[in-house]
Amino acid sequence: MVEAKKTIKKTVAKKSETTKPLKQENKIVKETTKEIKTQKPIETEKKVTKKEEAKVEIKKNVKKIYIKKEKKANKTKSAQAKENQKKLDEKKDHPVFRGRFGKKNIRKKSIKKWQKWRKPRSIDLDRGLQHGFRPKIGYRSNKEIRDIHPSGYKEIRIENVNDLEKINIKENAIRISRTVGKRKRNEIVKKANEKGIWILN
Repeated sequence: MVEAKKTIKKTVAKKSETTKPLKQENKIVKETTKEIKTQKPIETEKKVTKKEEAKVEIKKNVKKIYIKKEKKANKTKSAQAKENQKKLDEKKDHPVFRGRFGKKNIRKKSIKKWQKWRKPRSIDLDRGLQHGFRPKIGYRSNKEIRDIHPSGYKEIRIENVNDLEKINIKENAIRISRTVGKRKRNEIVKKANEKGIWILN
């Protein structure tokens, strides 16, 4: 038994002697990997052509021109526009027309999607008043207020600076077309501000 214990001790001692250098080697490997990671990658020299150099120089010299947006200056409204606004406030509320077809529990007036008039045909002609009002001549708005913007002016769409010459300052307001670019829009706004034309957008 004593001899067996001695042999076990010898084998354990041998193992510990072999593991020590291995641990030291592992430490050295880890340190070297850390150093390699921290080191910057070696940059390979790239051949730059004359054309590329010229392009870089042009980019440095050229500056982007930022166009500032011209602000509209709507100061005072005309007396006629103010009168029209008062008339619009007095205008009666018309009923919401809903096409008399489909299930009335689905096509509710409260839902904006169904607030549209469709001419009833075939089976839908038998629908009653509970399905919604029918448009009549009496529901049409007054001739004086018809086609007038809530600002009190009649709206006119504009695409050029030349279109401003046709406009009556007291009656009309302008809406610049969305296809007009920034530079052209600025020109239109400047001229409209000088003339005192009301701009809606």
